[in-house]
Amino acid sequence: MKYKESKSFYLALDMGDVIYSLLFCKIFNVNRIALDTQDANIKFNQNCAEFLLPLLQHQEYLKDITLSSEKNNYDCAYGIHPNNIPVVVGTNLTAYHASKFEIHYEDEILHKPWLIAPTDKQKFKNKKILINRTSRYHGNDAFYLDFLKHIHPKQLLFAGLEIEHKEFCKQYNIDIDYIKTDNSLELAKVINSIPTFVGNESLICAIATGLGKSCFIEYGRGAANYIFERQNIIYF
Repeated sequence: MKYKESKSFYLALDMGDVIYSLLFCKIFNVNRIALDTQDANIKFNQNCAEFLLPLLQHQEYLKDITLSSEKNNYDCAYGIHPNNIPVVVGTNLTAYHASKFEIHYEDEILHKPWLIAPTDKQKFKNKKILINRTSRYHGNDAFYLDFLKHIHPKQLLFAGLEIEHKEFCKQYNIDIDYIKTDNSLELAKVINSIPTFVGNESLICAIATGLGKSCFIEYGRGAANYIFERQNIIYF
């Protein structure tokens, strides 16, 4: 099967999707990837690719990472399903992508961490939970209201966009610290330094999952979601 023999993927996906795709790169020893940087791709562009590049370069199993708009030289376009199975609301994207490669969703290999990143636990020693909540994929406002009653704001740190931080603090009437990072490896270092992630489906959620962190993930009720069977992940 060409997909199983592939040593190179062409990725034209969201930023979080690119991170999830690395799981399959690791499983199949794919060591050559190209990130789509076509200007017409609104959801993923040159800036997105450049932000992700440092974390991808940190993964030992990836040897050749390029920014490209030409997929002809790559074994397969990762996001395309060979049987043209559509993605709909409620699709489990982990199972969906596994089906392309004839992997059973129950296979343990799908549910193991696939990313590595540095840590700075001394710098973040007082932070217990990292939060990110984007404007997409909301489904359980009440969870945050309850959870925030049981932890001191000083133990929380918010990562992501400034507007996301402001909206979260405004919605839940709370003042929590915010951190801005310049690239994906800096971001992964922050995530890897704090024990637990809480938030919705996003790039930060994908990195936390890839690092094997304990996660409380708000899944989108009106979307497809990546669902992993792990004892340290709870979906709400």
